[in-house]
Amino acid sequence: MDQEMLCRAFQETKPWLENFRKRTYEKSFGAYVDRFGPVYLEAVRQAGENGLAELADGILDGIEVGWRGQRPWNRTSVRVMEKQMAVVYLSPMLLELPEPMCQRLCALLQEGWAKRWPKEAYGSATYAQLKDGFRDTIMGIELRRRKEKGN
Repeated sequence: MDQEMLCRAFQETKPWLENFRKRTYEKSFGAYVDRFGPVYLEAVRQAGENGLAELADGILDGIEVGWRGQRPWNRTSVRVMEKQMAVVYLSPMLLELPEPMCQRLCALLQEGWAKRWPKEAYGSATYAQLKDGFRDTIMGIELRRRKEKGN
């Protein structure tokens, strides 16, 4: 199991977060799954059902070590970006992967994060929920959808 690569799924924020936009998310999410999906599938298969909690703790330990390696004034922003990665890429990927233990790992990571950093707990959503959640806006002003114009 490649612990460093498992942590990178959180820690590599560029270009992933830059592409979390309506027109680029689909392609970006596909590339993310291609890059990290096989690593997580292999990790959960090696860990087995009984080793998933230990795997989740190891991943969270690894990203915490990464935060400690940051300059003190940069730690909070890095933590926020890595939490965004968990919400918009890692959790949806784990929920979409065919191995049922991946969904369990997703829940364990979320629970472990909430236990370690309760003020910064996060929720998870599927890829479809996130993709459908984008709104059409220009400069922050929401545009009416074409089907709503008839009302």
